[in-house]
Amino acid sequence: MKKNKIIILADSPILNPTIVKPISNLSVSYNIYLNSLLFLNWMEILAGLNENFNIISILSEKDKEYIPKDFFLPDIQNLFFNRQNLEGFLDEIPLLPFANESKNLIIFYNSIGFKQSDIERVFKLIQVEETSVVIAKSKRNKIILTCSYGLDRELVDSLQKSKRDYTKYLNFISNKDIFIHTLEDFLSIDDFEDIKKLYIELSKKESLSYCSQIMHESFNDLFVEYKEQLNV
Repeated sequence: MKKNKIIILADSPILNPTIVKPISNLSVSYNIYLNSLLFLNWMEILAGLNENFNIISILSEKDKEYIPKDFFLPDIQNLFFNRQNLEGFLDEIPLLPFANESKNLIIFYNSIGFKQSDIERVFKLIQVEETSVVIAKSKRNKIILTCSYGLDRELVDSLQKSKRDYTKYLNFISNKDIFIHTLEDFLSIDDFEDIKKLYIELSKKESLSYCSQIMHESFNDLFVEYKEQLNV
């Protein structure tokens, strides 16, 4: 039986300082720092799952020469795409042999709030006997991950077409006979308002279940730099 797959995905360059478009109020260097922290936080969460899942990272080709040392977990597969956006990128990447014979979780790197136990729960919700998809979304209706059996081209391409907007995404896939499980109230970090929300969430004790003390300290370096603008 093929291992189920976890795909951590950045749908645009996140490390290349000549291309990254910073969030309002952030400098380019701090935006790259934020991107790195969000990605590395997922690496921490996924550490230890290698035996049960195939873990794959997918980044833009334009980030390749800017990847720092120890950015990836050992023994994971690293792939790169060379398109302006994700629509049709399955054609470009020799994506995952046997992907249509396994459950596949696609996680967008700029999200936070998921624990290892949440990942295991998502996979349990997908039954091979029924056509279904699990969608987790942020408090602002942004899709942060999807999981399904196999890699349905329409389901994947619609993430790009909808700009990961949950309501628009449902409209794009409304023609499919599919059961949808929706999980809510996570964070997608897309603008400075989301950074403010992240600051508040990481001040709560329960955040240690999805963001380690070491990662907290790293995020604090960012928060200290922008504390006045956080208005908290």
